[in-house]
Amino acid sequence: MKKLLSGVLGYGVGSIFILMIVFAGVLALLLRFTGMEYETLNQLALVAGISILAIGGMLAAYKGEQKGWLSGGMTGLIFVSAMILFQIIFENSWVSLPQLSYFGGLVLAAWLGGMIGVNLPRKTVRR
Repeated sequence: MKKLLSGVLGYGVGSIFILMIVFAGVLALLLRFTGMEYETLNQLALVAGISILAIGGMLAAYKGEQKGWLSGGMTGLIFVSAMILFQIIFENSWVSLPQLSYFGGLVLAAWLGGMIGVNLPRKTVRR
């Protein structure tokens, strides 16, 4: 449990933030240089958000090597909590019901990613 709190969750949440920043840059470039419509942007952002949370949960569980459901779920909860906190502070608005379902999907994706990540094969060192 100590390993989970000390570095695994930070590794997962950090990777999610980095992937989100990279994807936001890619989306900005697509919007600038293509004729992408708003509806397409929404669908692409939804798929990307779920995929990125699943990857973050997977990386956290792979790093933790045990209890993938816990490390993936906690990674998702921490990230979603940060998103809700930023919305409350910077937009001065509460979370709506559709947002809650989206956030629940993100946590679920990270949770499932954690279960996959803990079972990924590891490199073994031969002596």
